[in-house]
Amino acid sequence: MANYAEKEVKLVEKIGKEMDKLDVTLEKMEDTDSKIKHFFEQEKALHEVKSIIRKENKIEKEEQKAHDKAVENAENWIDDQESLVYQINAEIDKLDSTLGKIDSDENKVKSYLEQKKAIHEIKKIVKKTEKLG
Repeated sequence: MANYAEKEVKLVEKIGKEMDKLDVTLEKMEDTDSKIKHFFEQEKALHEVKSIIRKENKIEKEEQKAHDKAVENAENWIDDQESLVYQINAEIDKLDSTLGKIDSDENKVKSYLEQKKAIHEIKKIVKKTEKLG
């Protein structure tokens, strides 16, 4: 909000400078009664004011596009992160399920191998996250 107010102040200052230039030009022309010359100078000044406003609007549109793109990228990143976290959680759930099926009578080596496999899969998912960042 403050950024918008600052931009507006700068824009109004630019317009004010253009109006000051017009006043100076018209003062110099005070000796002439030519309304056509006065009209022409006023027309030039108004054209310049419109140009200043158009440029500012164009800049604002570009800034808005950049902002929208940044928001979209952030949302996509968050979605990717959530899906990766979901994948990690699924691997842990799968490990828990597999370990639950292994009887206590069975070899601990099988549990170890299942844990190692799950950790490997989780590390692969974490690597995807590093590539996104």
